[in-house]
Amino acid sequence: MDNLSLWLLFFAAGLGTFLIRLSFIQLHASSAALIERSKPILALLPPGILAALCMPGIVFTRPTNEYQIDPLQIVAALVTILIAKYSSSVFWPVVGGMLCLWLLRAYG
Repeated sequence: MDNLSLWLLFFAAGLGTFLIRLSFIQLHASSAALIERSKPILALLPPGILAALCMPGIVFTRPTNEYQIDPLQIVAALVTILIAKYSSSVFWPVVGGMLCLWLLRAYG
């Protein structure tokens, strides 16, 4: 697959997902009511996204079908959870967890 076809595929997939999300908003007469009803659900998105990004890298550290336990990664994951508890964004827990992991590997 050449680069142009790949970029067109990415663009089409992005446009498709945007239109799907836009259709749900446009189906409702008042988007303000939809936003108010969605706020409790939207508050759960950052922890869910963080868990989805981090858990495969913590549990599967090598390309096998078995679980591998790396104590340094578990400690960095716990630090990430603590930062996420007190942070309102996804950025700082990811940065803090990675810094913790790098420091543990450098000095551990």
